[in-house]
Amino acid sequence: MVSGQRQHARQPGPYEGAWKGSPGDEKCRITALSPSGCFVDSAVAPEPGESVTVSVVFGGTRFSLPADVVYRDRVQGFGVRFQPSDQARALAYAMGAAEPGRPVG
Repeated sequence: MVSGQRQHARQPGPYEGAWKGSPGDEKCRITALSPSGCFVDSAVAPEPGESVTVSVVFGGTRFSLPADVVYRDRVQGFGVRFQPSDQARALAYAMGAAEPGRPVG
């Protein structure tokens, strides 16, 4: 895979969501959702490298996903990469990208 190239196609959204990090809890809109990450539309944005928890509703199910901030746009929000977790695997399965119980990466 070429550096910078995404592993999974992103779904444009928007999706209902929220995120939790050092500034506290924030409701937000999730866009560009994939099994491995997303873009969080938020007026408040954590720094790259910070760990956060992103909550997103996809297919009628709410997923709570531990994630790492990979970049920040001071005007629009921030991008995250989901950390490996049961919730990340469940989201990947819901999006048709992985078999149940198989790691996402």
